[in-house]
Amino acid sequence: MNEVTPKGMIDYCQRAKKLLQLSNANANPFEGLTPTVPVGVNLVPGEDLFDEMETEGLKELSKVGFVLIAGGLGERLGYSSIKIDLPVCTVADDYSYMRYYAEYALACQQRAQEDEPDCFVPFAIMVSDDTHDRTVALLKSHNYFGMNPDHVSIIKQENVPALIDNSAKLAVNEKTGLVFTKPHGHGDIHNLLFDSGVAAKWQDLGKEWMVFIQDTNALGMKVLPSVLGVSRRNGWEMNSVTVPRKAGESIGAICRLEDENKKEVIINVEYN
Repeated sequence: MNEVTPKGMIDYCQRAKKLLQLSNANANPFEGLTPTVPVGVNLVPGEDLFDEMETEGLKELSKVGFVLIAGGLGERLGYSSIKIDLPVCTVADDYSYMRYYAEYALACQQRAQEDEPDCFVPFAIMVSDDTHDRTVALLKSHNYFGMNPDHVSIIKQENVPALIDNSAKLAVNEKTGLVFTKPHGHGDIHNLLFDSGVAAKWQDLGKEWMVFIQDTNALGMKVLPSVLGVSRRNGWEMNSVTVPRKAGESIGAICRLEDENKKEVIINVEYN
């Protein structure tokens, strides 16, 4: 963990304390709303609809940019370094997630250049104080895994104070008196893309789609062209790839909430 003095984090701490108090009191901000399964498009590999959407989505690859969320370490996985340096498989030597994602982006670029020879697929990586230096070192040591460094944007999220209990007590280094901090979370990515100018730059390049990648979710890439096809055909501004959730499973979920007047809201529900 980093040892820095947090600045401008008073509002963050106050909000965290309030939310934790509400959680302890079992307060439900969605009281009166009934959860239901959201409506989407069910794509099954091998079926005609999947292949149809894939064909349509392949036409969109020249308009795509990839965004990798890589602000965290592999601590919960028992890994001491950055998660994108974890192996996707052990069949091939040195086959990390970063290599896999880079090669996938390059494959999309190669396919897109069949129709637009001069196009390229840009790649952005959100890092944190915990992962910035090691991410840059990983990229440089592998020559950016074949990507053009000029097409790769590194954007760094801020760290926030680490809390150690439900009363929002700060984690403090007893020797230095400094507050321990940790990366803020994945939600920073949208503001960072805007504030850094990456979103505007990609728009000027004619990009219409941002593909957000979790640091260790290789299987999600397998359906990308089909998901692009679904988004294009339906005119959707945003689309999430999901799988059916089993009851009690420790994963987040996309949920539809309805009130008695059938007014609905679609939200992402995390687990604790």
